[in-house]
Amino acid sequence: MRTLEQEVLKKIAKKSLFVKLINTERNESLVEQSISKEFLDLSAVVRVVLKMDKEGMTSKILSKEDAEMLGMTEEEIYAAALKNTLRLFPPKLMNLWEYVEQSIGVGLSRREDEVTTYILTNQKEVDGAFYLMSQELVGAIAEMLEDDLYILPSSVNEVLLVRVSEVREGVDGLKAMVRDVNETIVAEKEILSYSVYHYDKEHGITIAA
Repeated sequence: MRTLEQEVLKKIAKKSLFVKLINTERNESLVEQSISKEFLDLSAVVRVVLKMDKEGMTSKILSKEDAEMLGMTEEEIYAAALKNTLRLFPPKLMNLWEYVEQSIGVGLSRREDEVTTYILTNQKEVDGAFYLMSQELVGAIAEMLEDDLYILPSSVNEVLLVRVSEVREGVDGLKAMVRDVNETIVAEKEILSYSVYHYDKEHGITIAA
């Protein structure tokens, strides 16, 4: 029989658990200690929202030790976190160029051969790379854009999407771009991956060769 404490914790968990996507190899010990699901070279780990307001959000990993107190199976915990993520952090798709212009308040000139790039994140723009693993959402975006997609892991907060037909330098060029951004711009703790991902209807989301 579940104790009253477990029932209270379970109710809290349903409101505060969420899923964050991280690199498996770079966070090996963390993944081992947490409730998680593997996806390609990444892992979706369950975290707990500690505080969320206008100033931002703080959270902590839900360790397997913490999870035992909930009186729920790992599958139940992950399912609750996934449902809560969709509720708390719904997805947001933006044109990268328009996003930059809005951020700096200045219109920018573009070359005619400029690749159209989209940002996929969530409404909070924090830990939004999670939506990389949503085959349904990425598939819907590909259908809307009428093309297969390359997906670049910008950081744990967002990924970038480009139409395959617009990429002229090939996968190696995209990998070089991801590597350069990771090594010069992205904070160490926010690096998601050095891989480039590919989506098509037949194979879904895979690591681009």
